[in-house]
Amino acid sequence: PLTPIKGYMELLATESLGSLSEEQKNALQVSQRAAGRLESLIDNLILFSLAARGEMTLKLASVNLNRVAGDVISYSRAKAADRDVTLNIDVRPDLPPVQADEEKISWAILQLMDNAIKFTPPGGQVTLSIFPEASELVMVSVADTGIGIPADRRAELFEPFHQLDGSSTRRYGGTGLGLALVRDILNAHGSLIDFESAEGKGTTFRFPLLVAANPA
Repeated sequence: PLTPIKGYMELLATESLGSLSEEQKNALQVSQRAAGRLESLIDNLILFSLAARGEMTLKLASVNLNRVAGDVISYSRAKAADRDVTLNIDVRPDLPPVQADEEKISWAILQLMDNAIKFTPPGGQVTLSIFPEASELVMVSVADTGIGIPADRRAELFEPFHQLDGSSTRRYGGTGLGLALVRDILNAHGSLIDFESAEGKGTTFRFPLLVAANPA
């Protein structure tokens, strides 16, 4: 049902169905953002339900992380600009391809970037780094200069449908599914996510991926 809803909203926004007043344009923009959030929530719920039933399937292939990183940065720019957060990218141009499900790994990195931007105050920075780690691994890292994670709440970080407190949910939005899904996706890849954080200084999430055995 969201497909025709979003389609007609787009027709209205481009004034293909008639001119709009400024108030109508503003109301439509709010509706479009809400529809986008709803679509994201539905996608996350479907993915989480598959993971919970052990039915998450991977389409493993040789994945070019340089391309993935470029796409993630492009998708993240608008949100970062809205929050006055600077995006940095530090990715080696000669990265070897990794063995992964490109769609799901892209989603996981994008989710980490989205969280980093969300919890970084205006004027802060978020950095995506990807670099070789030993001979058979590539390390993906997302670092921010945000609010950090309290030491006594870190064990709760990957619990589904959970954020660290109610005020965080109200202030920053979200359902608390993102990091739980990132963990499930990485577990399916045989990888583990690790993080370090300092309150008021920022957080860094990182995870390794195996280099593709046969890049071709």
